[in-house]
Amino acid sequence: MNPVTQMILLSASTLRMLPHIAIFLVKRRTIADDLLKVQDGKATVLNFIKACTRERTFRNLFYYRIGEYLSAPIRWLLPPERTLNIWCPSIGPGAHFEHNYATYLNAESIGKDFYCLQLVTLGNGKGGRPTIGDHVSIYTGAIIYGGIRIGNNVKIAAGSVVFNDIPDNCIVAGNPAKVIKTLSL
Repeated sequence: MNPVTQMILLSASTLRMLPHIAIFLVKRRTIADDLLKVQDGKATVLNFIKACTRERTFRNLFYYRIGEYLSAPIRWLLPPERTLNIWCPSIGPGAHFEHNYATYLNAESIGKDFYCLQLVTLGNGKGGRPTIGDHVSIYTGAIIYGGIRIGNNVKIAAGSVVFNDIPDNCIVAGNPAKVIKTLSL
């Protein structure tokens, strides 16, 4: 996009974002690691404006990070992705949701550097909700349910159905999901 056009569009968008920017400046530490994963990969106000303007899923994460009560009065200015639902007490820093429509994240906890694509379901099942480790990537259409633990440094392939614990450092795929490769670090 032409830099002049981009600046005009971002300036217009900034007006409706004034409350968002103020909250970002106050809660910068909470949101900074997430910002490093989107747009320019910087934890700056300009990158925050770009991410909020261009990525509805980033807005969901921003509203999650600042809390339900603080986000309620400003959500109407920049609506979130309505089909990305987050019901998780804790999501570690550096989360990145990409193209997340029709996604339900109902987990006990999610670790740092979490990457998730669209149509993913984390949900209740036998024994409760899943616990997701650090550096986990979940690809399109994966379903993870029950009181299971997904280890650290795990990749869950598209369309996988996971209902058993997954060890650290591996790639899983299939229905039911099985370890298809162990990652060496």
